[in-house]
Amino acid sequence: MNRKKSGKRGKIIKWILLVCAAILISVAAISVFSEKPPVDKIEAGRKAIAEARKAEADLYARTELQAAEQKWQEAMDDWKVNNDKSPLFRNYEKSVRSSSEAITIAEEAKKKAVKVKAELHEYIKKSLENLRISLGYIESVKEKLPLNHSLRKRVTPVLLKLDEAEAAYKRDDLITARNIIDSINNNIEKLRKQTTSLLDDYFSSYTEWLRLNEEMKQWSKNNSSVSLVVEKFSRKCIVYKSGKKIREFEVELGVNWLGDKMQKGDKATPEGKYFVTVKKSGRNTIYYKALLINFPNADDKRRFNQLKAAGVINRNAQIGGAIEIHGGGGKGIDWTDGCVALENRDMDNLYALCSVGTPVAIVGSLTPLDKILNGTEEKN
Repeated sequence: MNRKKSGKRGKIIKWILLVCAAILISVAAISVFSEKPPVDKIEAGRKAIAEARKAEADLYARTELQAAEQKWQEAMDDWKVNNDKSPLFRNYEKSVRSSSEAITIAEEAKKKAVKVKAELHEYIKKSLENLRISLGYIESVKEKLPLNHSLRKRVTPVLLKLDEAEAAYKRDDLITARNIIDSINNNIEKLRKQTTSLLDDYFSSYTEWLRLNEEMKQWSKNNSSVSLVVEKFSRKCIVYKSGKKIREFEVELGVNWLGDKMQKGDKATPEGKYFVTVKKSGRNTIYYKALLINFPNADDKRRFNQLKAAGVINRNAQIGGAIEIHGGGGKGIDWTDGCVALENRDMDNLYALCSVGTPVAIVGSLTPLDKILNGTEEKN
């Protein structure tokens, strides 16, 4: 009886051992033959994408970065699907392939971002330098123009935008800097062309201005007397006597002094050759003392009629008059309706030097345009 029980117990133990052995063999087989999750590869893909983002690929290589992120997400999705399968049926081939592609594309995105940013940095740097040069030219002209000239008003917004671009560049916000530069590039170029055209047109009379100045100088020499030249750009009234400059006074002009006077009310100071017709003082003038000149002269009337006939000015327009060299100046701005204003103490001196008949030439400039813009002046 005991032998039978011992035999059964032995058989049971053998079966148990066989089952355990089979389980161990199965586990070992699974361990050997099942694929391991590509954790390291997927992590390498994530790090590669992080490095690309650190290089600002999201700004400078967005398409490549998005492609890398898509490949990495495909790897993650495939990994999750396979993790839910029985170990013997797992296949991480797609996860590995997608991770490898994600790494490659992310590295390309990083390289491209570094290159594009460097190129953009250089483009913005050069653009800012060139725009500052152009605006420097425009600014130098703007300061010479009448305060209410439309060009002055258009320069200020562009300057503010350029300041914004420089601020963005300094804080390394290159995209914003580039967008601002692109938005104002055409405006600055247009302003530069308009500025150049404006001054070129105005200075087309430069030779005539020099001729009038020489005529005044020669007249004073021939007559051993006094003649005057009012130079608009320098805001000077030059006094010649016996062919030599003896005095020079600061003046203020009409609000719209740039260009010749066209009609009554345009607040422009006329240009041309005139003479003093009346000397006023006391109650005869509201401007302390004044020298009335013969505007409009014959040339002014002829030009006025031509402009009216051509439709440049309204047919009901009037030519205007009562242009004087008078006191009441010293305001520091151009403010008159077309007259030439001096400080009262300077007007005292000028008044004493002049007589009825004293010739007066009003010109744009006796200094060439390039020297005005460069800040240099010529002696008369």
